[in-house]
Amino acid sequence: MPDKQHALGQFETPPDVADLLLGFCLRRPSDRLLDPSCGSGALLRRAAQWQQWIAAAPDDIPPDTLCGVELDPNTAVSAQTNLPQATIRNQNFFALPPDPQHLYDAIIGNPPYTRAEWLGALRQTAQQLTFDWAAPMSEDATPHIIPPDLWTRLSPRAGLHAYFFLHGVHFLREGGRFGFVVPNGWLDVAYGVELKQFLLSQFKLIAIIESGVERWFDEAKINTCLVILEKCSGPNRRAENLVRLIRLKRPLSDLFPTTANDYRRPQAVERLVTRLLPGQSRHSSEYDVQIIPQRALLPTARWGTHLRAPTIYTQRREQADLLPLQTWAAVQRGYTTGANEFFYLDTPTIAKWGIEAEFRQPVVKSLRGIDRLRLTRADCRYELLQVPPDATLTGTAVADYIAWGETQGFHQRHTCAVRALWYSLPPQNPAPMLLPKGIWRRHLAPLLAEPLPVDQQLYQFYLAADVPVLAAAALLNCTWFMLQCELNGRTNFGAGVLWLAAYELAALRLPDPRSFSPAQTEELAHLFTQLAQRPCLDIEEELNQADRLALDTAVFRLMHFSPDEETAVRDGLRERVQTRRRRAAKSK
Repeated sequence: MPDKQHALGQFETPPDVADLLLGFCLRRPSDRLLDPSCGSGALLRRAAQWQQWIAAAPDDIPPDTLCGVELDPNTAVSAQTNLPQATIRNQNFFALPPDPQHLYDAIIGNPPYTRAEWLGALRQTAQQLTFDWAAPMSEDATPHIIPPDLWTRLSPRAGLHAYFFLHGVHFLREGGRFGFVVPNGWLDVAYGVELKQFLLSQFKLIAIIESGVERWFDEAKINTCLVILEKCSGPNRRAENLVRLIRLKRPLSDLFPTTANDYRRPQAVERLVTRLLPGQSRHSSEYDVQIIPQRALLPTARWGTHLRAPTIYTQRREQADLLPLQTWAAVQRGYTTGANEFFYLDTPTIAKWGIEAEFRQPVVKSLRGIDRLRLTRADCRYELLQVPPDATLTGTAVADYIAWGETQGFHQRHTCAVRALWYSLPPQNPAPMLLPKGIWRRHLAPLLAEPLPVDQQLYQFYLAADVPVLAAAALLNCTWFMLQCELNGRTNFGAGVLWLAAYELAALRLPDPRSFSPAQTEELAHLFTQLAQRPCLDIEEELNQADRLALDTAVFRLMHFSPDEETAVRDGLRERVQTRRRRAAKSK
């Protein structure tokens, strides 16, 4: 059960982040500004300070220019106390109707980071909302905080923050700016498609900004991005707009030459904003700006990949001789047992119960502690309980073990209960190659030297019948494949582990090993065999090894990459790994 702060997603906006939002969105001291999830008013207080700094005279700031809406009563009282000149409404923003006569020039916010499965715990009564802290979380409960007509427009997996865009657009005047800091997961996942389609249909996308060197909300344990939009009803103007995808390479505090309390701060921020909006893509030691015409930005595309990818990736990914992995290999996860503590047997458990050898088989539970690219049963630290459905169990030790399992309630767990015999796992078709779902310090896609079952934390690669196995192994362990994993996986929960979904792996683009000549196939097989003879190293250290360089060079030659492009791929991989780890380190 989350505490109140986590359930309502209340995390105060740091001054540097607030200033960057204001630099894009607060263009005049007279602008009417709304924060629809204002919390204790940190963003509004900063906006009030900016108004005083940029106004030539006090009369330049009309009354009632700052408005906030806050769901939690105590927090709303705190916000009003801290900012008496603002209007703070203690209401559910999604229950507020817009006033067409009093639209806003800017909407800024750090909306709640409430995860989709927590929405069902919020209960609404009329215009107010209370939280039942004792009620169990339910993914199936109706999210009453959001009206049904709004809720049905996005995937149920979307976080609460996504609905602020949908409802907030009605409060914004034409040409008004929308600046939010939000979790970055929606940029790349399937449930973000509806939100991206909505943004493209209502706004000019001015900029999407991520930091490659810091996490702006350590307590939230989630990675975020800034989204800067401008309301635009003209489809042609939206189509011709240039979207700036910006990756910061230095902390915000280093990019602002003045302190947070310096009256010259708005001018310093404005100068940075001007530099972040060039007419063409720009790369510097401070930031990278990738420009894409809005008409070319598809809602089904992974916007985060555009944001983070090195130029070599965007230039080469679509070349004709690179095909999706799924054209020659199927990706499938391993066993979901439903009760790992029952089905995965360690040596003491086997000895204690005397479980017969005919009912167990070595299993690859994870690659932790494994550092080579060729696995055998000797690498397995566990054995899998495998009881055929037609096995005779009378008088066996495994029958006693199964009876004990039922006293522990394993047979009642959902995954187990749906089996005809809860303790009998279906047979698993052995695959020749594996890849872990989560990648931290090493990238390795090992070859199985013998058929072995694997756990669901590992992906199995089933190759087409005419695919040469060792050549495929070389491709799945090359730097180009590693870079694609880094760019297409997700680290949005801040722990620094790169997580990959099966559909993401299936879409990665590689040469088809069936198109190689016999000499090329033999060369890749030899180079992979050489690489598999030693332990795999940390990704960054691995890039400097002679046998690794030899394998990569052979793969790059097949893809017709120049030496400079090879170097760019390695540099791009190194930078992505460093960014992932650096952001994780700052969260500890």
